[in-house]
Amino acid sequence: MRPLFILLALVALRPLCMAASSEALIAPHDSGIASAAAYSRKCGGEALIVMQGGHTIHESYAHGGAPDRPIHVMSITKNLALLAVLAARNDGILKLNEPVARTISEWRNKPGKREVTISELLQQVSGLAPGYDTIYAHNVRNKNKIAVSLPLEAEPGSQFRYAPSNYELIEELLRRKLATRGATPLGYLKQRILTPLGVRPTEWRCDRSGNPFFSAGAHLTARDVAKIGEFIRTKGRVWLLPLLPATAFGPAFTGTPANSMYGLSFWLNANRNQPGADPISIEDSLGNARPSDAWRRSSICSIAPDDLIAMVGSGGERCYVVPSCKLVVVRFGNGSNFSDAEFLRRLFGQG
Repeated sequence: MRPLFILLALVALRPLCMAASSEALIAPHDSGIASAAAYSRKCGGEALIVMQGGHTIHESYAHGGAPDRPIHVMSITKNLALLAVLAARNDGILKLNEPVARTISEWRNKPGKREVTISELLQQVSGLAPGYDTIYAHNVRNKNKIAVSLPLEAEPGSQFRYAPSNYELIEELLRRKLATRGATPLGYLKQRILTPLGVRPTEWRCDRSGNPFFSAGAHLTARDVAKIGEFIRTKGRVWLLPLLPATAFGPAFTGTPANSMYGLSFWLNANRNQPGADPISIEDSLGNARPSDAWRRSSICSIAPDDLIAMVGSGGERCYVVPSCKLVVVRFGNGSNFSDAEFLRRLFGQG
């Protein structure tokens, strides 16, 4: 009877949802969307979706982009990895503050490594060596084994080091924890989050051992990413039913002393009201060792709302979520000259 009850409840409440979503909302003006779309196309943009209050108010494609064309979304995959972790936390499988060494037994007698927590991996402040060359090596056999064996190069929590090692270690940690349940990390992510959202990845990069890359492996359509962005905007809800409790997202949108612009896999615009917090190019900053005070003086866009969060993939793949505006914006592109600050400046009517 329970599924029937839920269905009847949704049918009864749907008019309320529609009435609420039809209320006047703060939105980018049509001219702002048009200006942002033109800028995106100029920079090799392939797809642009703007949603407000759960409704699509703009959708356009160029340069070979199409509604049913998935692309390699690169580091937006990290945000999906976080959703798997948040689901596992809600299911009692792990805690964010638990030591990684509780599961990765090879670390238990390693000074420094035995103190690293799951949160520090997700925040990219673990101190672990990046591992770009070895983890992303062509035809790599077992990237998880590589991630486990990488040395610690900084005290946990002290430095922000954007790197694949942290998220491939997350995949290995989930693999070990879920094995007792007969599940895999990717299977669990699909079952708990993606399938209920109607997101069905057709391709996912794996190593030769079959381990999916959780730092940059997913291939998704722009509409897929928009569904994920809307799920994040509503803090874990599908229609009125929560897949995750809203409280699960709190730590994800909070920066660290090492990098106030980065939470759990999300880039944050929280500094935009700080004196001297100039917009930076996120992609250009990733290869540089920036001190914590430099991050505090940086923002994504000085005129965008300070609750804006961003999912960022290399090459201009983006999903911006602005809860205060009930806004989700997905932008796919092919090129390195895309500027978050310029795109958002235009979107919010100053371009």
